[in-house]
Amino acid sequence: MRFAHPEFLHFLWAVPPLILLLLFGLQQKRRALLRFYSNVDPAHLQRHKIQAGLLLLGYLLLTFAIARPQWGAKPEPVAERLDVMLALDISTSMLAESEESIRRLTRAKEVMFSLLEELEGDRVGLLYFAEASFVVCPLTTDTATLREFLTAITPETLTHSGTRIGNAIETATDRLGADQDDTTAVASDFGGQKVLILFTDGEDHGEDVIDAAEAATREGVRIYCIGVGNAVQSVPIPLQGGIDAEATPYKRDANGQLVLTALNETQLQEIAEAGKGKYYHANTGIAQLVTDLAQLEKQKFRVRSGGEYQERFQLFVAGALILLICELLHFAVWRRKLRS
Repeated sequence: MRFAHPEFLHFLWAVPPLILLLLFGLQQKRRALLRFYSNVDPAHLQRHKIQAGLLLLGYLLLTFAIARPQWGAKPEPVAERLDVMLALDISTSMLAESEESIRRLTRAKEVMFSLLEELEGDRVGLLYFAEASFVVCPLTTDTATLREFLTAITPETLTHSGTRIGNAIETATDRLGADQDDTTAVASDFGGQKVLILFTDGEDHGEDVIDAAEAATREGVRIYCIGVGNAVQSVPIPLQGGIDAEATPYKRDANGQLVLTALNETQLQEIAEAGKGKYYHANTGIAQLVTDLAQLEKQKFRVRSGGEYQERFQLFVAGALILLICELLHFAVWRRKLRS
């Protein structure tokens, strides 16, 4: 037990003087009555003692109440959440523009910003991948930090060529498992559904991406793919900065041939199917994705109180009110008897 405002307990120093004052008052009243009556009814003084005792106890309880007594930990409510890892393709093919002259990277970031608004309350992480994969931000409920990381990645910062989606899936799966917080789970045998969402044009220069997706599902990870780009029309990849970029504004192969890129929807659909998820195109928005995520079974966890104590001043306030009511009733009964 503790008091949030122990300084108010100094009011208790007034109790001994109040007791002495009450006893002195009763003694003086008894002497005054004996001047007019040969005998004083003990019940008369007893009523005053009861009234004084009730008021004094009420004072004690109110003093404890304003000091805010606390004991017992606050109850930990049960909440639900998803663990979601967002994986963004940062290979140079994401610099390609669609027919609306919007870069794939820009479009992917727009969808991710919108998705973060829908994932408030869930734990979300961020992963970048190209020929290598690395977790930029582990699972967190701080979406503001995730937005800062997304804002920092710009077309000018993309220098990675080649894409290994399988490696991205493996990295995300390992991190989703490592970030699992079993200490807060209500049911230790089920940590909730874990989700990986890939934002990519589907171009993959790695191997065994389907095997990686199937392995992820065995670890409880469900994979959704967001396709960015045009699946019908192939477009060139602009280069960023440097003398070479001025001489050759678009990426070319070793033979000087223009490198063209298109959205590989077939690849992404196969990955999503192997990952027990679904495929969506970025231009269709995230409404259906949000609906599908809402249907997944979420992790149940307890919201920790941070060691805070539970407020108990209400009990003392209630006790003081009861004593005050008893004093009023006692006074009313006494007056009624006097009248009768």
